[in-house]
Amino acid sequence: MKGTVFAVALNHRSQLDAWREAFSQPPYNAPPKTAVWFIKPRNTVIRHGEPIPYPQGEKVLSGATVALIVGKTASRVRPEAAADYIAGYALANEVSLPEESFYRPAIKAKCRDGFCPLGEMAPLSDVDNLTIITEINGREADHWNTDDLQRSAAQLLSALSEFATLNPGDAILLGTPQNRVALRPGDRVRILAKGLPALENPVVAEMNSPATRLLRGRCQRRNVIRAGPELR
Repeated sequence: MKGTVFAVALNHRSQLDAWREAFSQPPYNAPPKTAVWFIKPRNTVIRHGEPIPYPQGEKVLSGATVALIVGKTASRVRPEAAADYIAGYALANEVSLPEESFYRPAIKAKCRDGFCPLGEMAPLSDVDNLTIITEINGREADHWNTDDLQRSAAQLLSALSEFATLNPGDAILLGTPQNRVALRPGDRVRILAKGLPALENPVVAEMNSPATRLLRGRCQRRNVIRAGPELR
């Protein structure tokens, strides 16, 4: 994954319903009127089959969703033209600690190593009525339908490209329900949806986990390349 992974909070109706009372009180005073964006940085992104690190003493939630993959440079795109800028879609797992607030960015909850598994892309043309299934250790643990999203894939691409130019390879995670699946070390989490390659990852205790070593190795290789031979 070479691009930026953008994600949107509160795009599922169940999330808005769960937070409705809190949003009527300070510091919010009103529900958000536009999409609430955040970024899953590069250290979070892992591939199919790579382990999800489980931080000791935390509760970790699996957020099965769909990633829109940008196919060409997009700036100020109208929703009705969005399909021309979409290369395809992939399954994704927006792994997170439980959100305690949406008033400030939940960096600790969202941006941990390995907290964004991404599957292989497929050239689907429509994901507005797609059932997404989560299996834990071979058994269904949850399912939901993208019809319950507040904003469609096309609307999200349009809204984001209004202020941020999107480049080929960028991804937009479309959102997750309020109730997500709790993970434990030793689990295998598998995400399925018709027409998209399955996404499966083991969950491994974070302390010296293979995922942590893998991500550290990637960072070290990038630093060596950036430094150049004269600084080694």
